[in-house]
Amino acid sequence: MKTPAVSVVISIYNGEQYLPECLESILAQTLEENIEIICVDDASTDATPQILDRYGDRITVLRNQRNLRAGESRNRGLAAASGEYVIFLDADDVFEPDMLEKAYGKAQRCNADICIFKEDEFAGSIQNRHAYPYAETLMAKLGERKFFSPLEYRDILFSLWNGWAWDKLFRREFLIDAGLKFPGIQTSEDGFLVHAAMASADRISFLNEVLVHHRTGNGNSLSNARDCAWESCLIYLRELMRYLKQKNLFPVFEKSYINWAADFLYWNYRTLSAGNRKQLAGRMRRFFSEVCPAGRYKETFFNNAFSHWFVGCVVSGSEDNIPLTEEKCYQMTYQLNVSKLERLYKYLSGHFQGIALWGAGVRGQAFAKVYGGKWTRLQDVYDMDQGKRGQELCSGLIVKEFDLKKNEADCIMVLNAAHIRSVYGILKGEHITLFDMNTYLTLPFGIEECLIDCKNDRL
Repeated sequence: MKTPAVSVVISIYNGEQYLPECLESILAQTLEENIEIICVDDASTDATPQILDRYGDRITVLRNQRNLRAGESRNRGLAAASGEYVIFLDADDVFEPDMLEKAYGKAQRCNADICIFKEDEFAGSIQNRHAYPYAETLMAKLGERKFFSPLEYRDILFSLWNGWAWDKLFRREFLIDAGLKFPGIQTSEDGFLVHAAMASADRISFLNEVLVHHRTGNGNSLSNARDCAWESCLIYLRELMRYLKQKNLFPVFEKSYINWAADFLYWNYRTLSAGNRKQLAGRMRRFFSEVCPAGRYKETFFNNAFSHWFVGCVVSGSEDNIPLTEEKCYQMTYQLNVSKLERLYKYLSGHFQGIALWGAGVRGQAFAKVYGGKWTRLQDVYDMDQGKRGQELCSGLIVKEFDLKKNEADCIMVLNAAHIRSVYGILKGEHITLFDMNTYLTLPFGIEECLIDCKNDRL
């Protein structure tokens, strides 16, 4: 029998509600080459076993006698896989019909170890999808290339893509040769494999297309138990550091690792329950004190001012100052970036006739609190949300619906990276420039690297 092009490994625990939709979407993939589907039933107690039985020999089923969790289940699937490439999917997500055709095609053409593509997210109805915030100015450039080396982005590699396994195609032999498996932790297990693989790869290809729709808010999801296993985030980071040091890769990716650790731990800290936050704070203090000895990492080592400030708070025991809401987080971000934003305002004022702001949500409100009235060249504020229109954001600026005929700004600052592509879609072909504020403040990019010319650039 011909070797499968792709082995699809699906770890399932009590997935009866969405499993049929998942399997049908894989069986309906447009990839003409053979696809191997390996389902690992992680000791489900619902109708999952019966659903799997209905598919007969169209799928391979491995059954765990006891619940091993996602990592060990995926390892079983990987060990049984025979495909040239392998992908690890969640049983509650929705996949584009040409996901594997496009990902496998590009990976094979580029002889890539990993092919990454994009995702969006939804809760409830798939019709209510929302974009995930990527660094779109960089993603557009990467999408035009056949492949890239991780060394090209050694300082920011881990921050460009999250450690999810279901939006990445891996060469199976590459994973085996690199000695990569999922660790046996309850959450963040895919983060280890993904980031270790990215650091170990020779070639990575990227598709600037959304090919998977990730379901959130599913109580049965394998990835929805962080509060029950709050320490997993640190175990994952320590395992990743151990692997990088073992492969002599830590000196190469140290900056990327520390920056990602700061971003990832802040997200965990902010989103955990109060009791678990307190426990995590103590563990984080020990972690950063070990990897960031006093005086070793200066502000310039970090990709952004917030990450540097966050690590300082943790190490000094001042975690009570860490903002827990999105608006306070962004307000602190704007306050910490005063000089960087002043340079931006000077540049935009010197190169454009009019400046507008797109986004009146938590980012826009935070921006208004810090800079309201100071940016005198700011002419308008736009938002797609009808509920926000008519509100005064700052110093007489009223939130409006965008109207091309009435718009006088030739530069629009988009505060939320998740809105970049949709705003670009509205303005494509127009003599208007977008500015990607999120990328500018979170990654070490210059002003011109965050500009998007709607007339000539392609996203």
